[in-house]
Amino acid sequence: MKKLRTLVLIILTTMTGSTIAQQSAVVKDSSKTEYILKGLRPVKIKQIGLYVAPETQISYLDGHIKPLFGGSAMILLNQKLGIGLSGYSTGRGFRNGDGVDFRYGGIKVEYTFKPSKRFHFSVPVLLGMGSANDRLGIDNDNRNPQPWGGPSRNGFGNRFFVAQGGINLEGNLFKYAKVFVGANYRFAGIDNRRSTNTLDYNQVSGPSVNIGLKLGLFDHSLQKKSK
Repeated sequence: MKKLRTLVLIILTTMTGSTIAQQSAVVKDSSKTEYILKGLRPVKIKQIGLYVAPETQISYLDGHIKPLFGGSAMILLNQKLGIGLSGYSTGRGFRNGDGVDFRYGGIKVEYTFKPSKRFHFSVPVLLGMGSANDRLGIDNDNRNPQPWGGPSRNGFGNRFFVAQGGINLEGNLFKYAKVFVGANYRFAGIDNRRSTNTLDYNQVSGPSVNIGLKLGLFDHSLQKKSK
């Protein structure tokens, strides 16, 4: 009987020790768990900039290679993140016999990688609205003038969503100027069922190459200088 009690005591001691060890292992393992949001801190803005960027795009439009002129006005944070407005246009378009008048613009966001390097890359994205018309749309407007004498709702005033993304190679010319060249692709959501012209998605969407300048202040420090 004494041996039986001793055996039971040994078994209970072993089970208790195993349970405590397992609980310690669980606590130890949980302390090693890594979390995505742990230690995440808001980005501190140390530098701010402001610049304008006149730009020319050579774009595939209405089945032809055509230039678009425009540019951007941007606020720059930490020399990397640019936020602002951008717009482009064919200029006088159909009035010069080019067959199409096209313009678009919207909010632009651009991220620059390693801006302190002599040459570096940036990735711009534009989301906004556009309008387009060809000779048929203008002829329809002329045949069906509005009481206020302007273009019809579905003529030159026809609007659609535009999204454009690309990549640029930039070079630092001097403190207040950069030059860039790049390529992008434009998506335009024309719904031809509501349009008086013959333009469609494929005629106003397409690739472009671009060249331009950035002129302004890029690295104004927000930190107090030590005396």
